[in-house]
Amino acid sequence: MSIHFSAALSAALVIAGMSASSALAREPGMPRGERTFERLDKNKDGALAIEELEAKSVRRFMRLDADKNDKVTRVELENWLNRLSQRRIDRILRRMDADKDAAVTRAELRGYIGGLFVLADSDKSGGVTLQESRAYHVTARKKRTEARKARSQARQ
Repeated sequence: MSIHFSAALSAALVIAGMSASSALAREPGMPRGERTFERLDKNKDGALAIEELEAKSVRRFMRLDADKNDKVTRVELENWLNRLSQRRIDRILRRMDADKDAAVTRAELRGYIGGLFVLADSDKSGGVTLQESRAYHVTARKKRTEARKARSQARQ
């Protein structure tokens, strides 16, 4: 597999993964990651009680109840998903649309993928190993978390 094809495939998977995680962000479910599990396990006994899982899940999902009638309707779900989609479109264009013409050309996409590749190829070998890819995602997640915290603090 060529480096360019691998990079394009990786970028496509990153983009697909972002949409999946955004769409599931408020959907109640069992935690997937260790950090989330530990955050939910309030009494730190290594097991989630229904109360620990339910408290956060209900609070997050019911935020979608715009009219505060204790029901989340189809319209409220659609409005939330439309807002998510619009933010995602804006984020994609902000990251990939270098000339800011509200369209991503093949050249801009290649430039974006090239930038991701350079960031992930920490040993500058011309190839990205699985370990480098995972390290890239950890670093990117930390940066997003820091940015969210900074925005949150700026609002306060």
